[in-house]
Amino acid sequence: MNSMPGQLRLNWQDPVTGEQKSPLLTCPIALGRDFSQMPSEIEGQRVARLVLNSNQVSRYHTLLTWQSGHLCVVDQNSSNGTWVNGLLQTSAHLSTGDLLKIGPYEITVMFTLDGSGIPAALASEQSTIQVPEPIVALPERAEIGGSSRDLLPPAFQSHQILPQDLYATQLPVEEIDYLAVGAGLGSFVWIDYLRLFGASELQVRALGIDDRPYARYQRLCANSQIPSHERLRSNSDSCPDNIWGWPGYALREAWQEFNQGQLKRAGQYLWQVFAEPTFAQTYTPRAQNVFASIDREAIRIGWSQIYRFGRVRSIRQTTDGRYAIAYSPG
Repeated sequence: MNSMPGQLRLNWQDPVTGEQKSPLLTCPIALGRDFSQMPSEIEGQRVARLVLNSNQVSRYHTLLTWQSGHLCVVDQNSSNGTWVNGLLQTSAHLSTGDLLKIGPYEITVMFTLDGSGIPAALASEQSTIQVPEPIVALPERAEIGGSSRDLLPPAFQSHQILPQDLYATQLPVEEIDYLAVGAGLGSFVWIDYLRLFGASELQVRALGIDDRPYARYQRLCANSQIPSHERLRSNSDSCPDNIWGWPGYALREAWQEFNQGQLKRAGQYLWQVFAEPTFAQTYTPRAQNVFASIDREAIRIGWSQIYRFGRVRSIRQTTDGRYAIAYSPG
């Protein structure tokens, strides 16, 4: 892979909202559905990772990079392939104005070799690692004509809904006792409480666009240059996976070091947590340990059965005091 001057302007229209996106990026650029599955560096060069959150996009779908003086797109064995100007390609040279199709996304690539030719207002922008808000693409392009309100059943146009009107739409309807909208860390902690106090996984749903509750937080950490081995600004007993806060992260990490024969390091962690903040710096957990502990608790409470992939379109109260949520499945 050869580095070349100049930046790329990627232009596309949000397949759900119709909003125009046009980030200015420097190669190499990875495109995919899962931020953590895309490489952060290639041959010592920092990679700009662009999240296209649709089930039609693979976790690490394709790569834009310079090769022998040419801008190339290289498919990463994706499920649905990478299309260039209407042709399925595993690897291809790109020219400015070429159209990439990745799942429901149609992306126009604009560039010049010397960085000129980009409008002055755009050329002055800083090159950043862009991680747009994850979005869910609707299955058929023909349905994306108007606003999300136009896609809703007529029953959702009123402030309150009769339960029987939901079934009259002939759309799939599921009744559930507890629902968390977002499926992030807040949803995870609340659902963990419910499960601890006796709620079955069949009574609970979490609706969101990331199957890992910490996915957005992990992306923010990566963009803030906090890789998984670095420590977070958090306390030992601030445990999303354990409402009691015991054993905390310090004791867990000390136990891991003790089992590996690192007695001095284990003692340092224990000293930190018992002597902070007067005689020692406050203990902070490693990001990878926090995420791993959430993964373990997610398995224990049956998160995979609780989570549903989807984007919420509307929330309405029913006439009997409950709530109806309309969402687009991925």
